[in-house]
Amino acid sequence: MRDVLQCLGGVALCVFGLYRWSTVRGADQAAAQRYVHRSVFCLGIALVVLAPATARTVEHTVALPGLPMLTSDLLRMVAVSCLGLLAARSVPRQAVTTAAILLFLVVLFFAADLQHASGELYVDGARRPVLAAYDTVLTLFPAWHLSALVRVTLRRARRAAPGVRRIGLQLFCGGVAVGVVWTAWGLDDIRLALLTGHQSDGDDAVSTALGLVCATLVIAGGSTSAWTPLRHWWWSYRTYRALAPLWSALHRAFPETALLTHRRGLRRCTPRALRFALYRRVIEIHDGLLLLRPRMGPGGPPGQPSAQAWAAAVWAALDEPGPGGPAPAGDRARRALPPEGDGSGGEVGTDAEASQLAALSRAFAGIAGGGGRG
Repeated sequence: MRDVLQCLGGVALCVFGLYRWSTVRGADQAAAQRYVHRSVFCLGIALVVLAPATARTVEHTVALPGLPMLTSDLLRMVAVSCLGLLAARSVPRQAVTTAAILLFLVVLFFAADLQHASGELYVDGARRPVLAAYDTVLTLFPAWHLSALVRVTLRRARRAAPGVRRIGLQLFCGGVAVGVVWTAWGLDDIRLALLTGHQSDGDDAVSTALGLVCATLVIAGGSTSAWTPLRHWWWSYRTYRALAPLWSALHRAFPETALLTHRRGLRRCTPRALRFALYRRVIEIHDGLLLLRPRMGPGGPPGQPSAQAWAAAVWAALDEPGPGGPAPAGDRARRALPPEGDGSGGEVGTDAEASQLAALSRAFAGIAGGGGRG
């Protein structure tokens, strides 16, 4: 079960990291996000490579004991190096340092001459210091980068104004702190290398859990630019659903107002399709209200009516037996909108109209659910 979860978690991290890496555009902030997603991508591959099933397949294919461990360790060092760039390090210097560390690890790995027996990796007694040096590099290099990054991120989080940016920095800082603990978990490997000469060729349950938690928090904190579009998508979805009662009633009365749509299935849930569907539903409701205006009288409810007053007027007009017709010249359905929104805040243009119509639709649904005005 842990094998399956580790593979699924690693694949999910790979796909998400690669997608965000390829889609983020822009200057400094986007560059920082690309570093984060490159790191997540490398961590995902490392988890997949080190999963027991994958490791066994690799070792049976290539007769080199410990190759999955070496590959996973190198990927982790690259991931840590990408995160280290967020601490305002020079990219060329960081690249040279990382390349030297990776080469040093490869040299130590082959110098240790690992052997495989009974499901464990081991070295001869004379080579224990070499294996211990390998594990020490794996511990100190990430600890150096992640500790510095924790300090930098924590300082930025304290200076940031309350809001999405601060929350993102706090989540990112928490993920890096978990990464420090994950790195410290490798201290036991140094002890085992020196005392027994044995080396684990896979992550235990705690190490896997720490890796997944670290990557998840880093993703959440490093993807703050996606929060606002996601929040707007959720608002659009809720608003679209809220418009259904009013739209259905007007559509039954005036089916000619419906516009054609060609999107089906999951494609209707994409941000662009949902945005267009919401816009179309607003237009259709406007058209229905225009046709309904002759039944509502010249001015509708007197004064500055609330959403409940307008909903009652629409309900009564829909019950009116007379046919609807075009509104007087120059009259706009915008006058039939109640003044208050739905509390989503910050909408302009179509969003503001959708909010107002959603309030009207909720009030209308309340009247319909109660059997009318009584």
